[in-house]
Amino acid sequence: MRRKLLAVAIPVAACMAWGNVLAQPLEEIVVEASPIVKEGKAETASPAPGYYKVAMSSRVSYADLDLAKATDVATLEWRINEAAKVVCEKLGKAYPDSGPETKECTKRAADKALVEAKKVAASKK
Repeated sequence: MRRKLLAVAIPVAACMAWGNVLAQPLEEIVVEASPIVKEGKAETASPAPGYYKVAMSSRVSYADLDLAKATDVATLEWRINEAAKVVCEKLGKAYPDSGPETKECTKRAADKALVEAKKVAASKK
């Protein structure tokens, strides 16, 4: 009887512990790239048939960094810039006519993610 109880209690305890781990806030920044909407072209609730919006994203972890240190903040910024470059290159290859060019896409995606990174870093000081 005791073995049966342990056979049930151990997996249940492990699931409860894992649930607590999952409940912790994730220490990551999302870098998202999407095509530019052309100027003068109003966005509508439903795009024309055959058209759709697409975006790609990457998650950049800072769990191993101490964002109270300038060197670790610089590391996070580097990671974000690299992730933006990779995700924009993938977007450009998958949807070559979607625009913008990789360099412009990378700047926009990184700039947006860096705003979030600066907020997180400021909260750690």
